[in-house]
Order: sequence, then C-alpha cells, then structure tokens
Amino acid sequence: MLKAVKVLVLVVAGGIMLFGGGVVTLWFLAMPSNGQALAETAGIPRPAVIAHRGASYLAPEATHAAYLMARELGADYLELDVQRTRDGVLVALHDDTLARTSNVAEVFPDRAGNGVDTFTFAELQELDAGGWFNQRFPERGRNAFKGLRVLRLQDILSIAEGASPRRGICIETKQAHRFPGLEEQLVRELQPRGWMSDPGATGRADVIFQSFDPDSLKRLKLLAPHIPRILLVDEILMSKLGWDGVLETAKEIATGLGTWGYAWARGPEWSVSAGSRYVTRRAWYTIEAHRAGLLVHPWSIDDWWEMWVVSLGGADGIFTNRSELAMQFYHGALRPDIEDLWRKLGY
Repeated sequence: MLKAVKVLVLVVAGGIMLFGGGVVTLWFLAMPSNGQALAETAGIPRPAVIAHRGASYLAPEATHAAYLMARELGADYLELDVQRTRDGVLVALHDDTLARTSNVAEVFPDRAGNGVDTFTFAELQELDAGGWFNQRFPERGRNAFKGLRVLRLQDILSIAEGASPRRGICIETKQAHRFPGLEEQLVRELQPRGWMSDPGATGRADVIFQSFDPDSLKRLKLLAPHIPRILLVDEILMSKLGWDGVLETAKEIATGLGTWGYAWARGPEWSVSAGSRYVTRRAWYTIEAHRAGLLVHPWSIDDWWEMWVVSLGGADGIFTNRSELAMQFYHGALRPDIEDLWRKLGY
C-alpha cells in the first residue's frame, strides 16, 4: 500500500511539473516579440533562409553546384566560411584542413593535414572538392560532382549576382586570428562589386558578417558599421561568458546571434552534453535576445520538426543545409523537382 501511495505521489508531482513547465513555456511564447522590427531595421528578410555552405544536403558543400542550387531554390543568403591561401586569395572552406572535403591525401600526401594557408590557390585547384560527396552520400551523388573545385569568394559573388535580384551573402570569418588583416581584405574585395551598400538606404542587407570570434566582429564593425553582424554562439563562448555575458558582448558588436539547433547539438563529436549546447534555442532565450535588440538565427536546422520548433520559439530565420525544405516551410514554395533542377543547371 505504501509503495502504491509513493508511486501515486510521484505521478502527481510529475504531472504538476509538466503542467507548470507547459504553462511557463506558453507564457514565454505568448509574449510579444520585436523580431520583425529588428529584422526590418537590419534589412534582413524575416524569416531568413540562409543556405549553409550552399544547398549542402544536395551537393558537396561550398562548391559551385551547392551554391548554384541554393540560388535557384530561392535561399535569401548563400553562406560561406572564408579563409585565405598562402598567396592571399580568399576561398570558401569550413574545416581547418582539406582532408574531409577533398582528395588532398592523394594529390599532396605529405600535406594532407595542413591548413589552407599553406597552399597556393593554384595548388587548391588541383584538388577534387566534390568526389568525396558521392562516396559518402551515394544516394544523392552525381557524376558531375567529381572534379568540382575550391571556390574563391569572388566566384560565389558571381553566382549570387546571377539571380535577379541577386541573392545575399552571409560570410563567416573562419579562424580569423590565423589570417591577420582578413576583415580589411574582405571589405576591400566586396566594395568594388557593390556589395557594401547601406541597408538603411536600400532596405536590404546584401551582406551579413558572422563569426565565433568577438574580436573579428569588433573589427568588422569598425570597418563597416552599417553591415549586419551575427555573433555565433557555441559551448566555448557560453562557458567563457555565460548567457548574460554573450548578450552584453553581442549588444556591443553585433546585430544578432547564431545559436545551436537541437538536432545539430546532439552530434557525438562535441565536447559537452547536448542539453548544454542547445540551451540557447529555448524560447525564453530568444525573447531575451530580442529584448536586447538582437536577432536570432539558429544553426543548422535541417528537419521539418525543428523548423517548426524554432519558428514557434520566435527565431528570425535559420541556417540550413536543406534550402529545399526551408523554402517550402517558410515561404510556401512548391516542392521542387530536384532532378529537373540539376538538369537545368548542367549537373
């Protein structure tokens, strides 16, 4: 009898906790958000679909095929990580090395673990940056992906300019401390092609800068104060500053935050628990960010359920590898015929 009473007490207590948690969550969700006003001031569409390294679910990340497909699908921004070669060329590459996304181990076996800053651009052009995708994702691979090359920043600008109106560009300064003067060079290369217009004058931000490095964003703010900036948030920044510190730092140097998504945070490669990583995706964190005058764009959101969850939580847009799903979810686009699109794009 006593055991049954204990079980009943636990069940009732659990029900009260669930009900209370639900009430708190609904209360936060019901609070008014100024995300739309913040987005309009920044000149950023809301919700913004940011194609993470291009349409990287459908094609090898950061390649011509990935960016071309993202452009044709209608993504608002083409996203890239910018690094610099030994001879000073800005290129799109996410990892510290080329090992995962190219055949560098075959072409330069003694340099497979080296950073991009140890290669010239001409050497990078000897690499196959697409064949790995066919091996890892044979169900989505295409013969035409083999032989794709590492792209320059200038190449991606040309792809974006091929749409009417042109697509926006979202640029992350990757490991900026390794590339002194990276921010100045970035602004210098964007300016002549008309990419540095003031959103306050045009009503649209053609460029968004982003970084995990507050110092890099600080330099970009000094160089181009009118261009929106996203402070990317990971477990390292959270452990260093805490949430309140992140907000205070972002208020000084940024227009918005890029926070962990739920599914992405559960990857086994990360060093802390999933709960600690995706905590900033909870609705009340977004409300607090909005109150601080900051937009919120979580990454990388690739499933219908998660798009729904972050949308309900007030997110102002997403970084996604799946532009084809995001355009349907957020903008009511028709389900695209991917095979037909590839044929039209020459792939």
